[in-house]
Amino acid sequence: MALATKSTTIRFDKSVLELIHKQAKLDGVTSTDFMRQAVLEKLEDSLDYQDAVKNIRNSGGETVSRDEVKRQLGLLK
Repeated sequence: MALATKSTTIRFDKSVLELIHKQAKLDGVTSTDFMRQAVLEKLEDSLDYQDAVKNIRNSGGETVSRDEVKRQLGLLK
């Protein structure tokens, strides 16, 4: 089953749009796909950040060092 999609309009300065077109071409994708991926990556980063802030607040300030996480995962002896 295909997902319903909607279109939107984004306005860019000519110089920015040219950079988008050039980078999309280098990446072997359309400009539309390039912009879609950029937006999805930004959304994912924002959601990850919000989740991290929530987890820190819920932890009561308790944190674990990177080395401790590695030890728990068996990556550090």
